[in-house]
Amino acid sequence: MMRTLKTMVAYLLMAATAVSCSVSSSAIVTDYDREAQFGTYKTFYWSDDFQLENGKEEEPLFFNTLIKKRLKVAIQDEMEKKGYVMDKANPDLLVDSRIVVKTRNINYNSGSYPYFPLYGHGYGHFGYYGYGYYGNYQSSEEHKEGGVVVELIDMSRRQLVWQGFAPDVLHADTNDKQKEIQEAVAKIFAKYQFGNTVKN
Repeated sequence: MMRTLKTMVAYLLMAATAVSCSVSSSAIVTDYDREAQFGTYKTFYWSDDFQLENGKEEEPLFFNTLIKKRLKVAIQDEMEKKGYVMDKANPDLLVDSRIVVKTRNINYNSGSYPYFPLYGHGYGHFGYYGYGYYGNYQSSEEHKEGGVVVELIDMSRRQLVWQGFAPDVLHADTNDKQKEIQEAVAKIFAKYQFGNTVKN
């Protein structure tokens, strides 16, 4: 019975932790070059450094062709929503993106576990039924999390002009990284206050 209670509490804590790790819009960090002429940018294409897979041996769940493809699909969708046109031959902006991986140790401390009622002594001649408690149950688990970085680079100057970062949005133990990437990229570009509104 004690083992069952411990297992149930551990799963509940893991579920609660996963929910709390969902990135909020307020967690998105952005920065940009105040001297950049964002109104002149109309086209974009991918940087040669886009999601380099240098870390695929150490972190294969975060550095692979599937992740790279999903990043490109999500970013292209958001860039086109902002009015930019993909142009491989003559891009005004180069788009770079990468995953930043960190390890987080999660400690679970459930407190004391109650078990079946115990008979004790109350006031006067009346007894009562109370609960006894097992000792504290503690465990620790290592979780891998990835943050998404998106950068826009001025092609003519080869200088970074805008950067957005969504921390802790990808989880190694999830089966729906495509959804996590789409949501993270959408929230990053929700903070992008520029865009090409001029239609050619």
